[in-house]
Amino acid sequence: MNVIKDIRVYRSQVENIAGNSMPQGFANRELNIILHRIVMKLRENDFSMGDFNHLYVNLTTCTVEDKIALSKRGKDKYHSWFCYYDAEISQELFDTLETPQCIESVIEIVEHLLQKFFSTPQSDNEFIHSCVSEAITKGKNMLIKFKEKRAAKNKAVVYLRYLDNGRYYPLLRVFDLEDAVILEKDLPETNALDAYGEIQLSGKKITIKPRKNYFSQNLEPISYML
Repeated sequence: MNVIKDIRVYRSQVENIAGNSMPQGFANRELNIILHRIVMKLRENDFSMGDFNHLYVNLTTCTVEDKIALSKRGKDKYHSWFCYYDAEISQELFDTLETPQCIESVIEIVEHLLQKFFSTPQSDNEFIHSCVSEAITKGKNMLIKFKEKRAAKNKAVVYLRYLDNGRYYPLLRVFDLEDAVILEKDLPETNALDAYGEIQLSGKKITIKPRKNYFSQNLEPISYML
């Protein structure tokens, strides 16, 4: 089972079938930020859609059975990691897709789609709703557990916040054995997470090492005394 990685929204005014043009992306930064936060919260809880991990939601003025359905275009055998679902919308909503006015309606469609097709006993409708609701209400202040390290006398957790500018703003907390916070530090904003690899933790010091890749080869570890 693949843990969810992405939700993207597209639009079309022709039927989404083989032979027709592909659904087109559109510019709505605020909507995409909210969708990414929803994915982060779902992913934190290992939410899965089965054998694919990228959900492509096609908002269309064409008729769709039951208003939301698996696209008749079918899966791409060469790119099995994504799948299209079509959602029928009004021309009025279609015309607002590049404005803030569409956001509430589109998020409701995405939530309904997730509940209708991917709800399970482990990730039921209420769970899905709670993830969507938290992403909307907490916004840039929503915390997502990203990395955790336990030692004999303490525990360190790196959380992610996703800002309105599309950058990550990690937060480090170190807890004692009774879960009291003994250190809290805002970490540098970043477009990527290459600076946050292995956590080394002792009773006196915490160090976060960069990932071992080309992009992080010149990054320095982040350390704090406890």
